[in-house]
Amino acid sequence: MKEMQIDSIRVSLMNYQHVVILKERQTDRYLPIWIGPAEADAISMKLQNVDVSRPMTHDLLKNTFFALKSLSGTNISRIVVNDLRSDTFYAQIVFEFTEGPPVVEIEARSGRSRLQDIDKETKLSLVWQGHEFKSTIVNRWQDGKKHFMEIDGGEGWVFEVFYDEHNKRWLLTKMKLDSRPSDAIALAVRVTAPIYAEESVLDKAGIILDGESGKITAQTQQAGDGTVNPEKINEQEIMKYPAIYDFINTLDLDDFGKKKS
Repeated sequence: MKEMQIDSIRVSLMNYQHVVILKERQTDRYLPIWIGPAEADAISMKLQNVDVSRPMTHDLLKNTFFALKSLSGTNISRIVVNDLRSDTFYAQIVFEFTEGPPVVEIEARSGRSRLQDIDKETKLSLVWQGHEFKSTIVNRWQDGKKHFMEIDGGEGWVFEVFYDEHNKRWLLTKMKLDSRPSDAIALAVRVTAPIYAEESVLDKAGIILDGESGKITAQTQQAGDGTVNPEKINEQEIMKYPAIYDFINTLDLDDFGKKKS
């Protein structure tokens, strides 16, 4: 997972569709994501510190999360562009707990009770703050002696939990809310949350643009010794995502490399 920053918001020369361009902080790799005009305006207005007389949609969302913070003890820690499927980007708003992970109740609906019997096919019931989520396991892994699970709670929520072996209980470490990247980024600039992208997304859609021609030139590749070597993008790889490739070629990139919003 790589930390990103907003480089610019641009417009297609052909169809006037908007795109937000994220830049990897440690390299010159970019991630273009097309967004709607309303979301583009929401991001631009906040970046330019434009005051509005009434709260916009993403201002309302920010205020709602701040109001719920005191009730749930959660805080938005970051947003993550976590997937790219069929030319569509996906993101998650990640919440963490300000006073440490709370205890949750997890029961296997099949009657299984032992940790080693719970696999990815097991249907679960997760109870937090008196609300029950009918859940399925997305992922399982182990870090040292801690056993972690990602659980799909439905309605866009994914819960990350780990098993406290000492006290024989499950603790909720993170909550992840499914979001369009445009909404997540518009929220991130309002709550000053960092923006990240999964390496798998950057491998698929990350680009390096030539500062003079504005054309796609190379994708950085990391060698076995840890060094970064630029290699030409394979044309077949580009054409796996034709909508992205075509869209980039319609952008006004004459001033690429200069901050623009």
